[in-house]
Order: sequence, then C-alpha cells, then structure tokens
Amino acid sequence: MSYLARELKPVFEKGIEPLVKLLFEVGVSPNTVTFLGLFFVAFGSYLLYLGERWLSFALLLLGALADAVDGALARRLGKNSTFGAFLDSLLDRVSDALPFIAIALSSQDRFTSFMALLALVFSYTVSYARARAEGLGYSMKVGLFERPERWIVLLVGIAFDMLFFAVSLLAFGSLFTTLQRAYNLKKLSGG
Repeated sequence: MSYLARELKPVFEKGIEPLVKLLFEVGVSPNTVTFLGLFFVAFGSYLLYLGERWLSFALLLLGALADAVDGALARRLGKNSTFGAFLDSLLDRVSDALPFIAIALSSQDRFTSFMALLALVFSYTVSYARARAEGLGYSMKVGLFERPERWIVLLVGIAFDMLFFAVSLLAFGSLFTTLQRAYNLKKLSGG
C-alpha cells in the first residue's frame, strides 16, 4: 500500500463524509456517482484537448472526487456488490485513459505525446499487475504510483502547465510500480 493510501486515506475519507452523507440522504446510488465521475473526466479531458486548462482541471478534480465518493457511498449504503466493484474498476480504466489521450492528441510536441501514451500504457500495466496477481490468489496492494498518486501528479501537471514533466513522471513511475508488483509476486510465489 502506498504512503498516500496508508496515511492520507483516513483523513480524506473523513473530509468527504459530509458529501457522502448528503448523497446517502437524498438517495443517490453509488453507480450514479460512478457514471457522473466518468462524465466529469470525459468532459474535462475534452476541455484539456481544447487547451482549456483550468476548466479541465476543475472537471478532472470533480471526476477524481466522484471516484472516491462512490465507494464510500456504497459502503455506507451496504451496497458493496460484485457488479458495482466491476463497473467501478472498468470505468476507472476509461477515466485513466481519457486525459492521456487528450494530452497525446493536443500536444504540439511529439515527445510529450509519446510520453502521454507511455504513461497510459504503464498506468494500465499497474492496474493489470494487481488484478492478475489477485486473480492468482496474491494480494498486490504495493507500489509507489498507485491510482491516487497518478491522479495527483496529473492534476498538478495540469495546474502548473507542466504536462511534459507530469506525463514523463507518470510513465516512469508507473513502469516502476509495475516492476515492483512483478518483483513482489515473484517473491510471494516463490519464483
């Protein structure tokens, strides 16, 4: 488990509790929040493609927040379902891809476009390494660049107009995390 997940997740969850409580009281379903998050990320990515950095940042931040809220809402409602978990994970992969595609298509610099595509590929290998290891019966909650860290780096890169730095860090950080997970599985499985 990453530092952010271990140390900051309880603080973050306490911070979003009023929003979760409000959504609970008005009867919003976790899947609705999941789809709303995807909408925010899709529209934010389109705005990123158009060069609308601050509007994009705001919508992507809302999408990331929705991703955190849907799980907390499901737990509060007692609606942790296999389908809900599957849907959330599936739409997370779509949400992960869209900003990188927007950066790759809109960048005038081919190297930034290339690094955005590498960041996309390696962010998927991070997720796949965990899913595959867990499918083989091993817990795989290790790694430096898990999803929350990747989103923070992306959002900081957008906010400070440092997309090349952000996607490069994400590409190499995600590759490193994939290798961490492969090494960890090798150790756990005995080779």
